[in-house]
Amino acid sequence: MNNSSVDDFEDQSTYFPIASTTITVVISLITTLAIVGNVLVTVSVLMKATLRTSTNYFIVNMAVSDLLSALTNWPLYATEGMLSGKSVIEGSMATFVCKLGMYSRAISQAVSVLSLVLIVVERFIAIVHPFQVTKLTNRLRAILLLISWIFPLSIGIPYLWFPKIVQDGPQTFCRFSWARLKLSVFYTVGFLIFYCVPFVLIIVLYFKIMKSLTGGRIVDETPQQSNSARNRQQNQMVMKVFISIVTAFFLCWTPLCAYLVLRMVFPSFFTKDIRKLRLYVGLFFYVFPSLSTAVNPMILFVSSSRFSNALREIFGCVKCKLSRLTARVSPQREIILPQVVQ
Repeated sequence: MNNSSVDDFEDQSTYFPIASTTITVVISLITTLAIVGNVLVTVSVLMKATLRTSTNYFIVNMAVSDLLSALTNWPLYATEGMLSGKSVIEGSMATFVCKLGMYSRAISQAVSVLSLVLIVVERFIAIVHPFQVTKLTNRLRAILLLISWIFPLSIGIPYLWFPKIVQDGPQTFCRFSWARLKLSVFYTVGFLIFYCVPFVLIIVLYFKIMKSLTGGRIVDETPQQSNSARNRQQNQMVMKVFISIVTAFFLCWTPLCAYLVLRMVFPSFFTKDIRKLRLYVGLFFYVFPSLSTAVNPMILFVSSSRFSNALREIFGCVKCKLSRLTARVSPQREIILPQVVQ
């Protein structure tokens, strides 16, 4: 790389500081919200017995995978020097963070998708085929949760082997170092397994569930019919929350999928202007996917009364414990009156 290209990059970096700083601030905020939100979701389910349902266990499974992605998002971002053009983490540590960050993001996406599929399948059986719901034992659910991690962890092994830090002038990037054909096949298979097939399956089952819930409404003449109507209404609310999470998830991850496809089809388009490349990486590789990990807890706490009540109880407990701690640290001083000598 000659001196003129370095000077061009420096001119672009000085010309583009606001966008780089904005992306860095946004990613920091999203990462913080994702960590706090997913921890609160997990604690809410563990603390409240009424939240320990099959659907919520799958939601916790998704929250754990999102938390994993959030915890490794910033270290991965730091290896690419998106703010100043220079990597904050360098050397062998940068390579380690690059591999771990890419792997955790891929695993998080895959586990989240499989969790959404398990939720809609469980709801489909419980609502459309209620007499078969007894087959969904706790042991079977535990096995399904385990598979939702084992399968992605196994198929994502290339992310631990092939990513490395590459240098493009003064700019560093964490990239796959693999043959173009093999990488295309790997991305295509992953796109079909963890995006297209789950998306179609979720949509088909969702419409069947909603058709079952909205068809044949019962007039509440007897207590039994009234109870059935309440269950139907509750299931409709659960499905509305679920479809909101699904919509947010696919909207947040679709830009990254489109970006990867365009990079494989038109690679020269992303190498002409390093300033634009940094912007594309910041938006499509970090901001949008990370946004999914922060949005899910918000949807749950805003849309679900049970989760919002659990959140208020958590803050109530924290406030109570802080008050007790403050009382212990700062006890009331006893007023000692002088003794009267008789």
